[in-house]
Amino acid sequence: MKKAHHRLRRFCAVLIGLVFLASGLLKLLDPVGTGLIVSEYFKFFHIGFLQGTAKAFGMGLSLLEAITGAALITGVFRKTTAIVTSVLVLFFTAVTVVLWLANPEMDCGCFGEAIHLTHAQTLLKNLVLLALALVAFLPFQNFGVPRKGKYVAFFLAVPSLVFALWYNHRHLPMIDFTEFAPGVELFASLDNDYQEMDDKVPTFIYERDGQRGSFSLNNLPDSTWTFVGVDTLSRSGLYKSEAKPVLSFRDAEGTYEDERAVLGKVMVFSVYDPAKADWERIGSQAAEARSCGATPLLLTVPGENVPQDVYFADYKPLITLNRANGGATYFNDGELVAKWSPRDVPEGSDLKGLLERDPVDVSTEFTVQRRIKAQGFALYLLALLMLL
Repeated sequence: MKKAHHRLRRFCAVLIGLVFLASGLLKLLDPVGTGLIVSEYFKFFHIGFLQGTAKAFGMGLSLLEAITGAALITGVFRKTTAIVTSVLVLFFTAVTVVLWLANPEMDCGCFGEAIHLTHAQTLLKNLVLLALALVAFLPFQNFGVPRKGKYVAFFLAVPSLVFALWYNHRHLPMIDFTEFAPGVELFASLDNDYQEMDDKVPTFIYERDGQRGSFSLNNLPDSTWTFVGVDTLSRSGLYKSEAKPVLSFRDAEGTYEDERAVLGKVMVFSVYDPAKADWERIGSQAAEARSCGATPLLLTVPGENVPQDVYFADYKPLITLNRANGGATYFNDGELVAKWSPRDVPEGSDLKGLLERDPVDVSTEFTVQRRIKAQGFALYLLALLMLL
């Protein structure tokens, strides 16, 4: 009887561990996106003064989740792990109860951008985890002792998780779960028949620092802009499409130039934090792209100390398009082919050869290689934790 009860407790602990590991690992695959999720939580709970720590907090919490999951699966440090797990489950449950009652328009971010849950689904998940924790950890004694090999597995898994965090932060996420994933086509691409659409749309005029811009109802600027009035403009690019994302940007005069991103081979360099951008490197990479036959476009948010010949877009589309500040995204006739962090942008003959290849082949190769890396890492981690 005692043996069966012990096995049940270990089974429940491993189930919690698998959920924690999956949740933490999916967020580790996209540290910048995790920071955005944490930022939304800070806003909701009115602790905006912590915004500067959102990414670091998100990365730390994701790593803690993943390491706790690894400890639960291997069964090491069982009493300490039981305490940490119980605190985390209670904390997550309390937060989701508040979200369920308030029902704000935000995603819980439990599994990063990979899986989206409603607040009710998130609460149900956490209640199930809470029930499993009660079975796994009560009574709070007699947890048993793991095999020595499990400690080896755990201490190999921890640096592997840290490496995954470092790699995905230094480069781009191995798997892109955003709407601007390789293979998608921009809504402004030339095969969309604008002539059949009612091209007159209401737009809202805002002003900031003497500069005016026109915005759609679904793309209003932040509170730093001042509302001026309403106008009706011919702006096909304002239409939203579920299948095709909109990359909207404008010049210094406020004229939208979305179509420039879909005319032939285009290399978009997106900067969502101008103060921290390496403009010299971006300029050099843009010149390299032009010499190789692509049209470079520099997109950034409105602000000070930005170079000339840039276009302006909103913060959220830019950070969604490319998680790297100053990252490059290659479009061919509106189709997103590949994207890189600033340090990984191909140069010289490599870039020229890439631009000359079939974009479908490049996109497929780019996506498959990154997915193989992510899936290989996940399989390695599970094999390490479950089999060793």
